[in-house]
Amino acid sequence: MLLAENGIVIDPRSVGPAPVDPSQLYDGPDPANVAPFPKFTPLPDLSTDKRSRPDYVATITAALDMLGARILALIAVIAACAMWGFAVYDPTQMRTYAAIGFSVSVLMPTVALYWRRG
Repeated sequence: MLLAENGIVIDPRSVGPAPVDPSQLYDGPDPANVAPFPKFTPLPDLSTDKRSRPDYVATITAALDMLGARILALIAVIAACAMWGFAVYDPTQMRTYAAIGFSVSVLMPTVALYWRRG
């Protein structure tokens, strides 16, 4: 750009910040010089662990069985509420049939399983 009225000549390549040296762009170790993956040791044998007593394992298994039935029932009830809510909000014959089918084939057996397992 030439400023002829002031007699100043400016080179457009010299305006602005100085260029960045590519060696200054990364602050850390050389990416090509990566250490190998660490070696993993196998887990210790837990058969001698005092927590693996048969009564402890039986208690945990019973608790998970009971919780599993309750979580399945909770998911089925939430899904049925959503389906029936959508079927009531915008009723069509197919949505009503789908909600009835879901309630009969999924919700009722899940609730029966919930009642049976306590």
